[in-house]
Amino acid sequence: MPVEIEQFMCRSDNFGVLVHDPKSGQTAIIDAPEEAPILAAIERTGWTPTMILTTHHHVDHVEANLALKERFKLRIVGPEAEKAKIPGIDETVEQGSVIHLGEERIDVIATPGHTAGHVSYHLPASKVAFTADTLFALGCGRLFECKPPVMYDSLKKLAALPAETVVYCGHEYTLSNARFALTVDPTNSALKERAAKIEALRADGKPTLPTTIGEELSTNPFLRWHDPAIRKHLGMEKASDVEVFAEIRKRKDNF
Repeated sequence: MPVEIEQFMCRSDNFGVLVHDPKSGQTAIIDAPEEAPILAAIERTGWTPTMILTTHHHVDHVEANLALKERFKLRIVGPEAEKAKIPGIDETVEQGSVIHLGEERIDVIATPGHTAGHVSYHLPASKVAFTADTLFALGCGRLFECKPPVMYDSLKKLAALPAETVVYCGHEYTLSNARFALTVDPTNSALKERAAKIEALRADGKPTLPTTIGEELSTNPFLRWHDPAIRKHLGMEKASDVEVFAEIRKRKDNF
């Protein structure tokens, strides 16, 4: 039986997520951006959280860690490389680590780039991935602590997940990402169609997530470094994949 997922907004544009294993009754919180909306989601669902899965150390992903730990006596899991910066951490994980939510297996994928120790969580049986600030819908995270080749390698790992994998990200950035994507991939009909849908969703105040790996592969320029049309548009037909990625990221930083 696949996990059940409750997604909701926190802060100004963060997503909060509860993941519930109906068989065992266990529930994970993916990052803890803000206590009140998380408590409201727990109340709404009736799910009692047993752990927080932290993706990286930024304050807008860990701010409620200690308050939630005190309230629910839950365990906090997070990246080994950032353990000194994650409040209340009990257990560390890294590339290849496996944890469980009830009987649901969670594979840890090291996805540094946005931060040096960022991890993503993949639930292969439920076909879901939580990529926080590494892979966004139509975007990727800013490179605060790493160079472009590091993020490129992380995105390659996520791009290799099954196309039907449902992806939950850390922020509602999709509208600005779509507008930028059209500047580097203007002839992509799938992207134009998706951008129009995103404009409509946001106009109605609706979330644009989750997405899927397949949808990102066909429309997200940060996973399309190999695409001939993008390369031609950038004047980079003979560049390496990582050079194309770095140029797209630089343009987004200045968009």
